[in-house]
Amino acid sequence: MMRGCKFVAAIYCVVLLAACASRPPASATATLAQASTQRGAQSFARGDMEAAQREYLTALRIAESLDDKPGRAAASLSLSRIASQSGRPADALSAVNSVFAEKAFLPPALLVTAHGRAAALYLAEGKPQSLQQSSAQLAEADALCAANCPDAGALLVLHARLALAQQQTAIALKYANDALASAALAATTPPALNPQANAERANALRVRAEAQLAGTQNEAAITSATEALQLDRALGLADRVLLDLRLLSRAHQQAGAEQMARHYETLAARAQSAGQALRGAQAD
Repeated sequence: MMRGCKFVAAIYCVVLLAACASRPPASATATLAQASTQRGAQSFARGDMEAAQREYLTALRIAESLDDKPGRAAASLSLSRIASQSGRPADALSAVNSVFAEKAFLPPALLVTAHGRAAALYLAEGKPQSLQQSSAQLAEADALCAANCPDAGALLVLHARLALAQQQTAIALKYANDALASAALAATTPPALNPQANAERANALRVRAEAQLAGTQNEAAITSATEALQLDRALGLADRVLLDLRLLSRAHQQAGAEQMARHYETLAARAQSAGQALRGAQAD
């Protein structure tokens, strides 16, 4: 019996080795691309956009050398995000459009992200025509986003932002509440256990606060903005903290709490000054 087992095991090993031999090993070039992508993400998280761009450009060139279309699309989307964050919306949209040029070769998950990114860029322009384009991009993303789509919560937040831009306060509030109730944006303790979901949760809270302010629900807006601030502080997102502080200043101002409004405006000014000093130090 033991001999038979050994024989079967030997046959299994031969089959397994043959299968392994049929798959090409991960190349050093692909490993380098992965390392560059990871370093790019770390630099982006630190707010060092120049270093992040260098790393993602390296990943893009490696993907191009391998004709790795999904890798090229992922790197382009990362570069789009950097361009948007750096105040270069035209470059950001150009990078997204390069992804759409190869959409026939890309998995749905990447295309959902691309359509969502395009929707956000058009939304930021704020023009009536741009808002229509944003809505069209969101419709494309929704059509591709399955029940367990990782971007489902983020798309709800984008819908809320679009409705707010179109002065549809009640619809914006509904989308924001739906996003906050979704499993994709469930809060974790501590937030760093799932930083991406909690960062998007903070976005949803901020949009909800904006909608509540538009509906003169001042106290509710203060509560939402405070929760967003707590999340962004815990995640170390300085640019988002600045938005939260300014939003809290507005909310208290609208609620008639002048002293608290000035307090948060002072905190926002300090945060902005400190952020500029840090970016200056990084550039040196």
